[in-house]
Amino acid sequence: MPSPTQIISRLIAVFIASAIPNVGVGAMLDVSALHACAMAGGVAVLGVIQQLAVALRDTGTITDEELDQAIQKGGKQ
Repeated sequence: MPSPTQIISRLIAVFIASAIPNVGVGAMLDVSALHACAMAGGVAVLGVIQQLAVALRDTGTITDEELDQAIQKGGKQ
């Protein structure tokens, strides 16, 4: 089972990787950069958390492989 520190640090990485590209999109749509980044990053992180919750519900634990799959899928939503 991954450590809480590992899960949190990877969730932060998903947030950053999803938020940064949306600065330009927010500017084009006249949305503040902060709001655009917060929405994009938040949606990506919530997608990962949802997948981890399903894995935890199904097996009672989260494996490293399940964490890797959730991070890879969540970062691409």
